[in-house]
Amino acid sequence: MAERTAALGLGGTVTVSHAYALGQVDGPELDRTAAALAAAGVAITTNGPRATMPPVLRLCDHGVRVFAGSDNIRDSWWPYGTADMLERATIIGLQGGLMTDEELHTAASLIIDGAAAALGLTGYGLAPGDRADLVVIAADGVPEAVAAHPERLLVLHGGQVVGPEPRTTYPRFALPSP
Repeated sequence: MAERTAALGLGGTVTVSHAYALGQVDGPELDRTAAALAAAGVAITTNGPRATMPPVLRLCDHGVRVFAGSDNIRDSWWPYGTADMLERATIIGLQGGLMTDEELHTAASLIIDGAAAALGLTGYGLAPGDRADLVVIAADGVPEAVAAHPERLLVLHGGQVVGPEPRTTYPRFALPSP
């Protein structure tokens, strides 16, 4: 995949979905593959539910763009899908053994910055003029947001409320949502 992407000059436009096979190799083979993917500009997306999910930390260490997605919303292949990307970050963190605060930040980045970059989104984030796609949660920071299953207080898409009814209490933390 990396070789073909490079040969066609498609770096930055190719993504391998799931990439379970990367979870079945390690050591020098994984390092060679990750280096080739990074050099060719091939991204990896994972939804994280399998023991053979790609080793996200190792891939990120090699400079591979890794992000999270969810293509299964309560279907016959994976009945646990909810379209909740913060839940997806939690699953990836649990499945991938991401335990430190830094690693939990990486899990969050897979659903936030990594996904937005892979999708080529502009006007994305928490700055004036951005799309206002976000999830407001009851958490003190990113590690707690990923690990503690915080309540979703408000969900906005394009500035429109699409999640729980607005509350009168103020949240402590908000995550942008691609």
